Amino acid sequence: MHADRDREDGKGSLQVRAYKGRPFYEARWRDIHRTQHRRRLGRAWVELDEKGRWVPRKGRARDGCLDERRAYPLMAQVIAEYEERLRREVPERREALFDEVAAAWLSHLRTERRAKPSTLRNYGILLARPSGSRRRRGARIMRAFGGRPLFRIATKDVRQVLHAIFEYARREETFGLPENPVARTTKRPEDESAPIETFEPDEVRAIAAAARAGRHRHRTGYRHSVYSVETEREWRRINDQDASLFLIAATTGLRLGELGALRWRDVNLAGGFLTVSRSISAGEETSTKSRRSRVVPLAAQAAEEFGRLRSRLHFLGREDHVFCRPDGGPLDRSAVRRRFVRAQEAAGLQPRRFHDLRHTFGSLAIRRFDLVAVKEMMAHSKLTTTERYLHSRPRPTDAATLTAIFSGEEEQRAA
Repeated sequence: MHADRDREDGKGSLQVRAYKGRPFYEARWRDIHRTQHRRRLGRAWVELDEKGRWVPRKGRARDGCLDERRAYPLMAQVIAEYEERLRREVPERREALFDEVAAAWLSHLRTERRAKPSTLRNYGILLARPSGSRRRRGARIMRAFGGRPLFRIATKDVRQVLHAIFEYARREETFGLPENPVARTTKRPEDESAPIETFEPDEVRAIAAAARAGRHRHRTGYRHSVYSVETEREWRRINDQDASLFLIAATTGLRLGELGALRWRDVNLAGGFLTVSRSISAGEETSTKSRRSRVVPLAAQAAEEFGRLRSRLHFLGREDHVFCRPDGGPLDRSAVRRRFVRAQEAAGLQPRRFHDLRHTFGSLAIRRFDLVAVKEMMAHSKLTTTERYLHSRPRPTDAATLTAIFSGEEEQRAA
C-alpha cells in the first residue's frame, strides 16, 4: 500500500510503501533522459487510517523514522545529488564520438557477449577506418560517421545497420544516449530463405572415393613423382582423412568449425556417439555456435570412418585433433573447402558448398526423426530453422499420391 505526496516543484514524488507491514518513504523521479528512478529514504512515521490509507502519525517522530517534514528535504537532496552527478557526466558523454562508441561496442562484444572471433573480425572490417583507397571494405561507415559527435547523428544520417551499436550506447553505464536513431528507420523486408542444397548419399560416397584416390589434388598421381616416401605417405594420409571428413560431415551434421575442433576424447566409438563442445572460428578454438555442448549419435558409416582414422601412426592421444595437419594442428578451413570443390569436380558433380553436407544430414534425418530430435542433433537455436528440412525434399510416394488425386482414383476408391 502506498500514498503519493508530490513535491511542489514537480521534480519527484514522495511515496509511502510497506514491506512486511513496515512503512517506508520512497522517492521517485525521472531524469533528463526520462528514465525513472527510485530511492528508499528511510522508515516512515505514518499509520493506517480507517480507510486503509497511510497518514502522518501524531507526535514527534521516533529515532530512525522520518516524518514528512524531514522526508521532503531528504528527497530533494537525493535528487539534487543525482542530477549534479548527471550534469558532470553528461557533457563528457555528449562529446563522445561515433568512433569511440564503435570501439567500446566491439570491446563489449568481445568481453561480455563473447562473440566468435570470426564475428569480431567481420565487424572489425565493417568498422575499419578509411585509408587512401576508396574501395577499402568497411570504410564506408567510418567515412559517414567517423569523427562525428554521437548526439548529432540523426535518423536521416543512418546509412548502415547500426542499431546494435546505438542500442549499446543507450545504456546508462556506457554513453547515456537518450534515443536510438536507428529505431525509427523502416526495416527492409527480409528475403525468403534460398532453397537448401543437398547431396544424395551416393554422391557423397563418390566425392569421398575421389578424395581417397587423390583425384582432388593437382598432381596426376604418385607413380611418376620424385617425392620422398614419407611425403607420399603423408599425402595418402591426407587423402584418406579428406574422404573420412566428407563422409563424417554428411552423417553427423557437424559444422566445419566443429569438425576442426574435434579431439579424440570427444569420440566414443563404444557408446556410438560424439560430444560436440567446441568449434574453430577465425583460427581460434572457441565454444560452439549455440554455446552449449551436445551429443550426436554415430551411424555405422561414421564409426567406420573414425576407425580408419585411428589406423594412422601419430596424433592419437585424447587431446589430439581428429582431423589434423602434418604437425598435428587443426586443418586450414579454406584449404578443406578448396579440396572439397575439387573432389566434387573429380567425381563429375556440380560443386556445392561444404556446408551443404550439413544440410544433407538434416534433410535425411528429418525423414525418420521428429523435429525436436533433429533440432538437438544439429544444435539449432530455433525450431523454425529445423523446419526448413521438412520442405527440402519430397517423400518418394508424394508424386504417386498426387497422381492418384488428380486422376480421380481417390474419388473412385471413396465411392
